[in-house]
Amino acid sequence: MVADVLSAGLVDRMIALTDSFDPSADLAQARADAEVLTAEFAAFGVTVPAATTANITLMRALMVPIADDALALAVDRIWVFVTTTDDVCCHDRAEAETILRAGMLPGVTASSPNTRYIRHMFGEIARFCDPTFLAAFKSFFYNAITGVLMEAEFTPDASDHVDGDFVRVFNGFSQFWCLTLQFADPCLEASSHRAFWSAALSHGVSFLNDVNDVLSFYKEAVHGEDFAVSRIHRRSLQERIPYLAAYRRSLDSGLAAYRSVLDLATDDQRPHLDRYMTGFAYWHFHCRRYRWSDVYPGLTMIDV
Repeated sequence: MVADVLSAGLVDRMIALTDSFDPSADLAQARADAEVLTAEFAAFGVTVPAATTANITLMRALMVPIADDALALAVDRIWVFVTTTDDVCCHDRAEAETILRAGMLPGVTASSPNTRYIRHMFGEIARFCDPTFLAAFKSFFYNAITGVLMEAEFTPDASDHVDGDFVRVFNGFSQFWCLTLQFADPCLEASSHRAFWSAALSHGVSFLNDVNDVLSFYKEAVHGEDFAVSRIHRRSLQERIPYLAAYRRSLDSGLAAYRSVLDLATDDQRPHLDRYMTGFAYWHFHCRRYRWSDVYPGLTMIDV
């Protein structure tokens, strides 16, 4: 399956999309934030791999440049720990349930290091957004935890009858990731541009989900277990179509979503949105997490 996708030139098509991307980023800021967060994680007793912290601070610096160092740290904190939370909860259903209860039930104390850190990260970002946005932002986070619990019911042969597309809208934290753009510039601030976000969010979610599925497939194939529950693989099994056909559908859907987001944007918004989406693809190719240099040795890896 990997060979079929690579020989079809579909990955090369995505690499070409990033040709015009300007990879300049404030790596000094990203490194400083990684150091602060590493110390914080130790103080809270949470386990976050150093590679995750480095990879995700790089991701934010590429996709959402932020001049305000305090805001950049608050966003980096959330992006790094959301990634870790996703990784943890995918393999620890009990912790996912603990996080969901601590966040959504009144009077439940934050009983684990992860739940205490989640409250901390939302408390820090609260200084930079209005309460209504914060409430929506948190709801998307906990929706994603619900998605992780649904994903845990997947079977490797996709005989479970769970609707993978429905679950994919929940898991992956894509609404949460997408709305972070409101911190990029006042022209994307959510409370004053609610009509735009109401129209664009579904397309932004589709872009993130589809492109992540498309560009994670090699890493997942190497891992094995992650590949078995991936949406593209499940679609190919459930619909009895070749993996390549399912892969192509996700790629086409992601690129259509990219165009839809830009079509909805104003002239002021479009550069920020384009950088976010193109940077997302660029980061996948140039981040060691996704192992694309195994296949394309000419790709330069970027390290924080």
